[in-house]
Amino acid sequence: MDTLSAADFLSIQGKWYLSATEKNAIDGTKNVWEPIEPSKADTLIFRSDGVILEPDGKPACCAPGTLIINGSVMDVKPQIALPANPLCALVNCVNCPSWEIQMSGSEMIVKPCNNPRLKFVR
Repeated sequence: MDTLSAADFLSIQGKWYLSATEKNAIDGTKNVWEPIEPSKADTLIFRSDGVILEPDGKPACCAPGTLIINGSVMDVKPQIALPANPLCALVNCVNCPSWEIQMSGSEMIVKPCNNPRLKFVR
């Protein structure tokens, strides 16, 4: 796999809004995308150094240390100090060292470890 530079990462930088989650089809033949109501949509913010933030600017709990974006690896290395997120003390994180991300224009599909795929839009 190739390694991404910070300059390459600019394509993912910014706010992303959850638009759908992948669900198993009832007949078991093909997975389908289930839309998310805009009022219930999560927001992810990616900084240029790979850090994932909550909408309030605090670091996301259980965020991975590595992102694999379109097959290229980016190690998340904070370049600016992160504020504390007290909510993270209440979360029991499962070890998830990397997220696989497929980018295409203003759409991003995230595969966080053993969870369903998530579709985000700008």
